[in-house]
Amino acid sequence: MQLKLLFSKWTQVAALLLIGGAVAWTIKLGVIIATNGRIIDTGAAALFMKVGLLLLLIGSTGIGNQLSLNRTLMLRIAAIIFSPVVAAGLFLLFAMITKPLLNPLLNNSGVWYAQQEAPIALAVVFFLSMGCLLYRSYKPLASN
Repeated sequence: MQLKLLFSKWTQVAALLLIGGAVAWTIKLGVIIATNGRIIDTGAAALFMKVGLLLLLIGSTGIGNQLSLNRTLMLRIAAIIFSPVVAAGLFLLFAMITKPLLNPLLNNSGVWYAQQEAPIALAVVFFLSMGCLLYRSYKPLASN
């Protein structure tokens, strides 16, 4: 019963971590925009990138936990362990999607860093949405 309670609470905690990671990446994008691309991989932008990435990877385990509800313990553990790998793969997919779409639009633009940061912006929208959905899906266990 205590293991089930731990899994139940983890969904809510992980949702907040996903939201926190998306907010950290939003602040990172804000720093880059505010400095007109002068600070991208150093200082505050680098700090918020690392913090956001860590929060998103840990928070993604809540998605694996939620998707594996009512499954065997081994399947739940596997889903929780491999969900950060899937989250990282999604980020790579976002990079593959945004590059061909934005290259023609931003080729001669003064916002040269937009091509580089577009996958992060798409990831922010996705993971913030997932965090909110995951948080809303949380239902406490009934007391016996």
